[in-house]
Amino acid sequence: MNKLMIFAFTISVLIGCTPKNKTNNKESDNINMAISRSDGESMIVPLGKEKGTLISRNENSESDTNKVPNIVSKTGEKAIEGGNPNAENESLKIRRAHTQFKNGTVYYKDGEIQKAIDAFKLSLEYKPDNDKAFYNLGKIYYELGQKDLSMAYYKDAVNLNENDSLSLLGIGLIYYQSKRYPDALLYYNKAIEAAPYYAMAYFNRGTMLGQNKQYQQSLSDLTNAIKYDPDFSESYLNRGLAYFYTKDMDNACIDWKKAESMGNLKAKDAVRIYCSGGMTQ
Repeated sequence: MNKLMIFAFTISVLIGCTPKNKTNNKESDNINMAISRSDGESMIVPLGKEKGTLISRNENSESDTNKVPNIVSKTGEKAIEGGNPNAENESLKIRRAHTQFKNGTVYYKDGEIQKAIDAFKLSLEYKPDNDKAFYNLGKIYYELGQKDLSMAYYKDAVNLNENDSLSLLGIGLIYYQSKRYPDALLYYNKAIEAAPYYAMAYFNRGTMLGQNKQYQQSLSDLTNAIKYDPDFSESYLNRGLAYFYTKDMDNACIDWKKAESMGNLKAKDAVRIYCSGGMTQ
């Protein structure tokens, strides 16, 4: 008889979106973003950190920077040549803020994290109401393991834009990892309200509900996660777990086999142990 293998739900976070995982954010549908996932405390093989995953555009148009004097783009130690945020007219401040925002995304993609932080902070000196700069700082500090700072920046972003589903999801994840589940649920709910097609928000909420043995609600959320992003294998793995714990082995094996076909190693183990005819729950 095969040895019983106990699986745990795994949490993951999407800080951004692709066309297959759009947020439908009321404010951010047209922002070009990318995926970043953090594996959390799980038995799942961690996903690799992906670079270049910050919001890469703010609300100012590209043409705003075309004729700005004395602004240089990511050359040397100083991203701005001269200039004082307290002594410039509003139009020039906005242009400088936009340039610094762009510099920050380039520094981040190049792995120059401290320079990226400095650029986003300088962007906020010129334009302190840019919620996307606050979000990017929150994401960076989360990746650095400084969750208190990350939370503060995410909340600043939400204070400026209550429909910022990316920051709402980030706050929920930090609360979840701190085992503050009611607070995590509150922010996951807000993220889904702001972005009804945000697959990772459904995934994280459904996974947390599954961990708390609310399996029917978990199944509903994970089904939505699959609906809006059918290419994320962990959604099938975790939905299979929810079926497993409700003793629906037929559907559990269907989901695990799907995840296995997508290269998920934990699903492969689940199929081998539970779906080969050698063992039943």
